[in-house]
Amino acid sequence: MKLNRPFTITAILLLLFSAGCAPAAAPTAPVIVIAGPATPSSIPLILAAESMGIATVEIVQNASQANTSFLRGDITILATGLSVGIDLRKSGAPVQLLNTYVTGLSYLVTSGKKVSSLAELKGQQIYLPFEGSPIEEATQFLAQQEGLVWGIDLLPIYSPFEASVALLKEGKAQAVVLPEPFVTLVENQPNLFISLDLYTAYNDATGGSNGYPQVGAFANPQWAAQNPEQVAAFNAAMADAIQFIQDHPEEAVAKVKDHFTLPEAVLLRSLQRTHFSLSSGAALSQDVSSYYSQIGKPLDETYVDLPYLPAK
Repeated sequence: MKLNRPFTITAILLLLFSAGCAPAAAPTAPVIVIAGPATPSSIPLILAAESMGIATVEIVQNASQANTSFLRGDITILATGLSVGIDLRKSGAPVQLLNTYVTGLSYLVTSGKKVSSLAELKGQQIYLPFEGSPIEEATQFLAQQEGLVWGIDLLPIYSPFEASVALLKEGKAQAVVLPEPFVTLVENQPNLFISLDLYTAYNDATGGSNGYPQVGAFANPQWAAQNPEQVAAFNAAMADAIQFIQDHPEEAVAKVKDHFTLPEAVLLRSLQRTHFSLSSGAALSQDVSSYYSQIGKPLDETYVDLPYLPAK
C-alpha cells in the first residue's frame, strides 16, 4: 500500500508537537516514612501521617532493626524511647529530636501482692527491658527518691518484655516494669497486680503534673534542615492527632486498628493508660534539659543541638 507521505510527516510533526507541549506531570512530594513501635505510642503517628497525605507509617516489631533502617536512611522519622535516641547520638549517629509526645506509658506490675512503693521491694529483683532504657532511667530515679540504692537495694534484671511477662505469669518474677500494651494484656491475670503508674509516681516525686518525656520522634539533622516545612507539618499533625485521641479515643482506635494485631478493646484500654503531650521547638529543649537534670544525668553542651529548632 502506498503511503501518503505529506500526511505521514504532518502526523509525526503533530505528534511531536503534542508531546512537547503537553503539560508536565506535577512533581510528587517525597514520601515521608515514619516508623513506630507496636504500642499505643504509634497511634498519633498513624493519624498524623493520614492527615499529612505524604507520609506512611511502618509498625516495627524489632527495635534494633528499626534503628539500623533509620540510620541507613530507609526511615525518615523514627519514634522511639528518648534515651534510645540519646544513645544513638552518643555513638556518633546523625540524630535530631523533632518532638517528644509520650509522657507516661509504663507501670510496675507485681506478682503475689500489690505494693504502693518501690521501697516495699527492697532487696528484690526488678525486671526491665534493657540497660539504659527510658524505663530504667525513670525507675532508677524513683527508687533513689525513696532512698534506695540502685543495684543494691533494688537489683535490675534485663529481660525482653515477652520473657518478663512469661516469668510473671509463672510466679518466677515478682516485679516487672512494663509499658502498654503489655500491662493491659496481663490485667486480670491471676495473682498479678498493677501496682504503680510511673507517670503518677514521677509527678508525685517532682511536684510536676505531666510526667516525663518518654518517647520522641527523631530524624536525620540534614533532612530536617532541608525540609523545615515537612517538620512543621509533622509536628502540627501530631498535635492535632493527640487532641483527637484525647477527645475521641474510640474513634481514634477504630481508625488505626488495622495497623495492630491487638483486639480493638485491648487497644482502647491500652490507649487510655497512655499519656500524650507534644513538646517541640524551644519548649522541647527546656523539657529535655530539665528532665535529664532532674534525674541526675544532665546533658552537656554536645547535646545543645539535639532538639530541632526551626531556623529564624
